[in-house]
Amino acid sequence: MNRKPSLTFLLAAVAFSLVSYFAENAEARTYDNIIRPYVSARAAAMGGVRYSTGLFDENFFANPARTGDNPYWRLDIVNVLVELNSGSISNVSKLTKGGDKIENLASTAGTNNHVRIQTVIPAFYSPHFFSDRNALAIGLVQSTQADIGLRKNMSLEPDVFMDIGPAVSFSRKFMKDDRLAVGVTAHYTYRAATRETFSTIDYIKGTSFKSVKDIAGEGNKVDFDLGARHNVAWSPKDWKLQTAFAINNFLGSSYKEGLDLISGVQAVPVKQPRTVNAGVSASKDGAFGFSGATFAFEVQDVGNNSGGSLFRTLHLGGELHARRILFLRAGINQGYLSGGVGLDFPLLKIDFTTYGEEMSLNAGGMEDRRYAVRLGLQI
Repeated sequence: MNRKPSLTFLLAAVAFSLVSYFAENAEARTYDNIIRPYVSARAAAMGGVRYSTGLFDENFFANPARTGDNPYWRLDIVNVLVELNSGSISNVSKLTKGGDKIENLASTAGTNNHVRIQTVIPAFYSPHFFSDRNALAIGLVQSTQADIGLRKNMSLEPDVFMDIGPAVSFSRKFMKDDRLAVGVTAHYTYRAATRETFSTIDYIKGTSFKSVKDIAGEGNKVDFDLGARHNVAWSPKDWKLQTAFAINNFLGSSYKEGLDLISGVQAVPVKQPRTVNAGVSASKDGAFGFSGATFAFEVQDVGNNSGGSLFRTLHLGGELHARRILFLRAGINQGYLSGGVGLDFPLLKIDFTTYGEEMSLNAGGMEDRRYAVRLGLQI
């Protein structure tokens, strides 16, 4: 009986090694954090795991094969996430207060100002699309994120990305008991992003930009995510095991000129590289005195971690739920603790999350403590 899970893990490991050969390197920026076009409050609280545990909107930028694992159909009327880091509010106050500009600027050196505002409106999810084995999800996704800070060497370079566009996911189940599922997500994305350095001298001189086009680049592209998940036949002590594998941004294409929403802009933003991701999860109903439990371990962002430590790609976490209303979550994201609470009422969904993000290439080099709140109004 032990041969089945051993073979599954072996095949997943071999596939992961082969496909990662095609992963591409990311381009360098002021901060060396991994740029992700989408963040889930639920997944972030669970240490970032989502390829073997993702539900609903998480699968738009993770594993499309799990679209069929959504427990019910859902229509999102409101789905908004706001994320800040611990330094953003205090640093804004320092920069805008009166007094000596140089002193104000120097007081923020070595810290990051992070903010993300994200919406998925509208969105529709159907785990049974004209067949019990087909699943469909479609949504309009917008994510604006910014990491702006002054390094201790006094270089100032804002990293701001705004992505918007539709995503459509389709998956189909195969084999006995629907043990295997494969899926694909198609993305059309318009991105506007900063492309030039705003130097310390500019700040001291009081120089301001004449318009957005002075610092921005824009472009659009079509790309795909491919994914698979396998429900392992072996269930030790009623724990259900699932392995998952996905390639995000399969084409690895660059943004191209086309839309001209920012007048006069010529440059295009840096591309979102192809990534390879794999993981395994275990879930059980009636565990540890709760209604259910889920735990997962994943390796993510292979191809989007140029020069970075292996530990930046490791994610471990899980959640416990009481009657699928109260969710308690915890994990380790890139070596930093994460946690959160979710409230899942019939129409209203609220998630509170905190997690640490690595801003340097080495694990433990520079933690950015972040806090997120997600509010959802769903039918």
